[in-house]
Amino acid sequence: MSRSSLTDQLVDLRRAYTGENLSQAVPTVKHVLHSLPDDRRERVVDALDNRADVRGLFLPDAPTEDQRTLECVVLQSATDASAHLQLKPPASMLRPAHVFQSVEPADTPRLHLAEHALGPLLYEVLPRHEDGWVTGVAGLRVERHPRSVELRLLDLEASVVLSGVDDAAWDLGMTYVHTLLRGRDLRGPLIEGPLSAVEREHLAEFPRRTGLGSAVLRRYHLFSRAPWLRSLPQDDKWWLEWPAGLGVTSVADRLLHPVFGLPNAVETPSPAGGLGLTTGSYDLYLREVDPPDPAKEDALGAVEWPEGVTGWWEPPTRPVQ
Repeated sequence: MSRSSLTDQLVDLRRAYTGENLSQAVPTVKHVLHSLPDDRRERVVDALDNRADVRGLFLPDAPTEDQRTLECVVLQSATDASAHLQLKPPASMLRPAHVFQSVEPADTPRLHLAEHALGPLLYEVLPRHEDGWVTGVAGLRVERHPRSVELRLLDLEASVVLSGVDDAAWDLGMTYVHTLLRGRDLRGPLIEGPLSAVEREHLAEFPRRTGLGSAVLRRYHLFSRAPWLRSLPQDDKWWLEWPAGLGVTSVADRLLHPVFGLPNAVETPSPAGGLGLTTGSYDLYLREVDPPDPAKEDALGAVEWPEGVTGWWEPPTRPVQ
């Protein structure tokens, strides 16, 4: 069945935000579009011409505060995990280091992992008990399925699905986790079962952040052409930064798009350079940093990292001098 011109436009735009393939994006867009009465379809056409606003219709926000909170946790963990991917031999600051290839935004999002990304992400999210302290994400648990894993927070009604994770992928990812833990001499156990007392204490001292990190996760593909994306949440405010190249104004314009942008967001001054967006309740700040120097790539790729730096560490093939 051929796609109509309007469907074409909406699908192509949505894919630019989510990275979905046609078989994922087309049915969703068609379902929404075909359910609209004529006057609302006309409003969508007007929005594509920047004469109306239908944000949230074809790329929905998280449906609950619980879900928003979990997705914020996942975004921060994923951007932290990108630093691990930069050290995948040969190390590179120019090679794309993104945990997710695409996102299917829904009430329960399906996240499609990039190659080699499962281990670094699991290292960042799996909670561990280290000397009375919790590392990883307190309260997070993993439920394994035949071809995916589900991430949940025990004290919230929310989940996300990591798609395409079979037994072999899981074992490889956990090998990364255990190699890095062993290299860093971290011997505390992974926390499983009900919410533990040490996790409750941790959450009482460090409540989980919420805000626009969830909306960014659902639009993660906007940043895929940058070598990496970093996030820094502070309370409910989020800072995003990436190497110069995408253009802060270009990214802000996409996040304010009248169809696929952040619902209710408008531009606001940024306290630390770049540009800011606000919904009135939540703030998001965007900035670019100096790009990596291509001349340093060969030297970086030749470094033999000591044990404990990367979960891809292997014993050296020659004696260390």
